[in-house]
Amino acid sequence: MMALGTQVMVDHPQHPFNGCMGRVVGRRGGRTADDTWILVYFASKMRSYLVPESILSTQPGNSETRNPDPADG
Repeated sequence: MMALGTQVMVDHPQHPFNGCMGRVVGRRGGRTADDTWILVYFASKMRSYLVPESILSTQPGNSETRNPDPADG
């Protein structure tokens, strides 16, 4: 279970935010029986998105940076 304020990173190669880091700002109910929607604020996008808990990994530290993506140019 991820607490509010936990720094997380999207860790799924097919998700459009793969590699983006943010902070947990809320929980929004069950996606499936063993998975929960997590509301994550991404500073790089300047807004919050619902992301399944199963594709998030917790990250140490206080930085809210995004891993550089060569496709971004």
